[in-house]
Amino acid sequence: MTEIIYLNILLFISLIFGSIVTLKYFLKSSKVYKCSVYFGFFLLAIGFLFGFYKLTFAWVLVCILGGILYLKIEFNNLLTMDTLAGGIPIAFSVIASVWFFSGTNDLNLLGYGKEWSYYAALHGNYLGWLFVGSLVIISRSLKGVSKKIYLLSCFLCLFSFLMIALGIDGVPYIKRIGAFIVIILTPSLIGFYFFSLRKNRNYSFYLSGMSLIGITFTMLLALSNELGLLNPKTFLNAPSMVSLHGMVNGLIVIPSLYLAIYLDKRSTE
Repeated sequence: MTEIIYLNILLFISLIFGSIVTLKYFLKSSKVYKCSVYFGFFLLAIGFLFGFYKLTFAWVLVCILGGILYLKIEFNNLLTMDTLAGGIPIAFSVIASVWFFSGTNDLNLLGYGKEWSYYAALHGNYLGWLFVGSLVIISRSLKGVSKKIYLLSCFLCLFSFLMIALGIDGVPYIKRIGAFIVIILTPSLIGFYFFSLRKNRNYSFYLSGMSLIGITFTMLLALSNELGLLNPKTFLNAPSMVSLHGMVNGLIVIPSLYLAIYLDKRSTE
């Protein structure tokens, strides 16, 4: 299996999860957004089946529509911390969709080739759209200091992501600082959520524990990569940061975390 196939699998998983989460938790089950997602996936399927990759621009429009609908829904509360934090994953989805379009069409946006455009899209989707989205959702059931920690962490993730993006082709130490913040922040926040569920020991507790184990493993890989200990190792004919780091995050960390959040919320409603 080639690296591009891995990247496409991970991207489509993120698009499916991201659109479901956005629909349920951010756009109040908007029928307009739901129909646009279905139509967007239809065009993506046509584009990939027949090589009409320009059709991937449809996903950019889907994400922009999601942003417009979010602003409409939260119009009366735009300047609150909750609304601003909730807008971060929506904004990430738009940014990632642009990188997705660039990667599929070899546009070399900002000098990034196909693979690096995919990497940017994947980080935008998983770190920005899905992980930050999970922090926003968790914060809604919290109060006081705990709530503020999760909301402020949304902005810290945004700041870290920008540091990584600006540092890749710019100042290397900026990227490294951003990467270290993410490496520490992501398992810590999932860990806080895991331990908050320890009293009930229900399915959410074990699923969040699975997510915590997965994110700890992938962040150790990321740390090894930053320290130059991982390259140029490969696994399953693809770089370890794709086949291991990416696949564990895409197939274990994010799905188990969201299933834990969903079951936890359902049990308290």
